[in-house]
Amino acid sequence: MHISLHDKFVIIFAYSIAFVACTQQGKEEKKNKYITRFYLSALMMPTTTAMYSHSRTITMIIASSSSSSSHSSLKSREVNRRRLKSRACFGNIDAITNSDLDFFAARRRNTTTTPTTPMTQMRSRARKSLPMVLTRSTSRDEDEPPYFDRPTAFPKTENSGDVAFGGEGSSSDSASSSTSSLGGEMERTFVGVPMTRVTMVLSNALPVMGGMVSQNVLNLVDAAMIARLGTVAVAAVGLGSTANFQCQALLQGVSSAVQAIAARSYGKSMTDVAFAEKKEIARPLNAAIVIVLFFGFPLAWWCYHNCAWFVPTYYASRDAAVASATVPYLRARLLAVPAVGINFAFRGFWNAIQQPQVYMNTLVVMHITNITVSFMLIWGVPALGVPKLGVAGAGLGTAFSVWVGTAMYIYQGFKRAKKYGFGFSLRRREGGAELDEEFSSFPTKEEIMLLIKQALPTGITNVLYASAMVFMYAIVGAISTTSVAAVNVLINLMLVLVLPCMGMGLAAGALSGRALGAGDVEDAKQWPWDVSKITAAGMSIFGLLIALFPQPILSVFLTDPEAIRVATMPLRLTGLTACGDAVSLTMQNALLGVGDVKTVALVSILAQWAVFLPIAWFSVHKLNQGLFCVWAIYVLYRVGVGMVYAWLWKRGKWLDALNV
Repeated sequence: MHISLHDKFVIIFAYSIAFVACTQQGKEEKKNKYITRFYLSALMMPTTTAMYSHSRTITMIIASSSSSSSHSSLKSREVNRRRLKSRACFGNIDAITNSDLDFFAARRRNTTTTPTTPMTQMRSRARKSLPMVLTRSTSRDEDEPPYFDRPTAFPKTENSGDVAFGGEGSSSDSASSSTSSLGGEMERTFVGVPMTRVTMVLSNALPVMGGMVSQNVLNLVDAAMIARLGTVAVAAVGLGSTANFQCQALLQGVSSAVQAIAARSYGKSMTDVAFAEKKEIARPLNAAIVIVLFFGFPLAWWCYHNCAWFVPTYYASRDAAVASATVPYLRARLLAVPAVGINFAFRGFWNAIQQPQVYMNTLVVMHITNITVSFMLIWGVPALGVPKLGVAGAGLGTAFSVWVGTAMYIYQGFKRAKKYGFGFSLRRREGGAELDEEFSSFPTKEEIMLLIKQALPTGITNVLYASAMVFMYAIVGAISTTSVAAVNVLINLMLVLVLPCMGMGLAAGALSGRALGAGDVEDAKQWPWDVSKITAAGMSIFGLLIALFPQPILSVFLTDPEAIRVATMPLRLTGLTACGDAVSLTMQNALLGVGDVKTVALVSILAQWAVFLPIAWFSVHKLNQGLFCVWAIYVLYRVGVGMVYAWLWKRGKWLDALNV
């Protein structure tokens, strides 16, 4: 990268101040060695961003250490210098702890010396050019994330004067994006969002997005494998997947409830040591698992034994061949209903405590297992004695992989979340003394009822959404079986855009929830807007590609030329409206993340059952329209719901529900 003469002058000047300031303070040999190394490497730094990162870090240290008061002991200063050299002098800003910043702030507040010489005046101006670092007094364990990865240190928006630091692994980006730099540079932005906030959003969202994208890849691989079995098989898998979603949708509501409660507890634990010691963060996860086990197995049993009559009646009444292929596939998928509920509970928890990579890693293993087992069961492996099961084999492979994921989540829970209270011991002992019941990890009746209260609106919304999808399949089925197969592929391809948006939305909800737990309401308000801008910008690129090349994409998943023809224009429309879908999902998950589940449920239910489905039914049965008209109504309804969610967030009534 080309570095202008002005940039070189600014960096050399900053290092000169640091060098002279250090040599004036004791002329310590080791200190001179480190500062000289930075000074000589100024012209060799790869980017101007990295230069400003190091110059700001060094000047912060020197400005703080050079303003020591007469009451500070030499030993204390040396201890802090050694610690800061090992952490900050090499640009690792994320490693600076809260106590380090308290040291900086205390030194600045205690400064009483008036600059009297040109050199001290330059040092004073360098100190004043740095924004004041505001911190909270809190302690952290050695295994906790660095202070700047915590919700109590969220970077501010464009108008803030605080130093903005990014998430994990983003020291250079966060430093380059500060609102105040030695060279007077304005903060770098992406679509109007400060790069520090972009970094934090991506650090939270990318693992979730990776997991969801891998889930979508799995769906597409399943569709590609099933496509070779014919149009009837593709339609059966689409109907069976929708019916399975409807059967387990109520349990999936625990995910947003666990995330909302655990995220606020996690944010509170960063500022309240006594609260953190009670290990309250994982208690909603414990309650969710109890609820899923209590309701999941009876629900799966009932659906398994009754799907033989409700599939032909409600899902595939016009085509007996599709119905006969749907039932065995659905029964196989229903074997994993309790596991799906547990997995969703863990997903909400990992997002809440800033460990979404666990979710991504588990999903990757699940998908590899699914692809391998499903392929063997669909086509059979005679050498291993595995029979060819066709569509039913795809369902069995998926169900097996879901239980594999559940086992991994439970293992990771005991490994990573036990310190947060994960587990089911009625009482625990320390030193032979039995502690009070309030320290029990087993959820109380009040905690279970609170989680049900939070999860029920989302669960009902999921059930009604799944029912709406079933109704849409019925409406499309009135057109033709080819249209049903086309809709199944369209939904899977739409998930290519939807699932990454949902990952970004979950990140927005988690960031807003943690900000509320830390007491920063303004930051909680701003996160969804920033995430929406980032998501819309990214999805517009993928949407454009889908809109420009629909037929080559469809030919991978459909072998019938007529099905490809009827799906081409709907797929183009999906790509063109990707930005609106991005805003819709981001705002929806932000409202869920802060616990405003009733509003989301009301808007979603009314939009589906009072707007989309009646208009779609009327267009097919009364106006004799085809698949494109139904899909256009569906896409426009999703964009309209996104506008409503954005308006609700801007209005701020969700704060009243939280008593903030």
